[in-house]
Amino acid sequence: MSTTTVTKDKVEATSKKSKAPAGDAGVENLGPAFDPFAPVNDTPAIEKAVGSKNDKIHIRLQQRNGRKTLTTIQGIDKKFNLTKIVKAMKTKFACNGTVVKAEEANGEDDSPAPAGVKANHGDVIQLQGDQRIAAKQFLIDMGIVSAKEAKDLIVIHGY
Repeated sequence: MSTTTVTKDKVEATSKKSKAPAGDAGVENLGPAFDPFAPVNDTPAIEKAVGSKNDKIHIRLQQRNGRKTLTTIQGIDKKFNLTKIVKAMKTKFACNGTVVKAEEANGEDDSPAPAGVKANHGDVIQLQGDQRIAAKQFLIDMGIVSAKEAKDLIVIHGY
């Protein structure tokens, strides 16, 4: 019987706890409601706001075989000539590099493109070795991304 009284005490103790106020004062600023079962055409306003202005530049490190690595840079605006950027990076970093076109990456299974490259993500710059920090600094120095925007726009994966 002692266990039943202990459980009754616990139940009584939990039923006497005060509840949070019923007002939804903190719920106002969460944004529009999102229905996961809604049709695809009915997207929330937050997802519609994402565009080329809010795209980020992703710098990733890919492991090849052994100690060999590839640095991939994805998301640079289409108004820049990627082949000229790669040429300048190759001379500055003393490494080899290439531009992988998005159309080529979709058609081939044995493509050297990073996993998950699709046509809507644009072309990808590949550099030999771990050039993540140097590539970020290069993008800032060359004026592709301003120093203020670099903190928000450039995402370095793996650090």
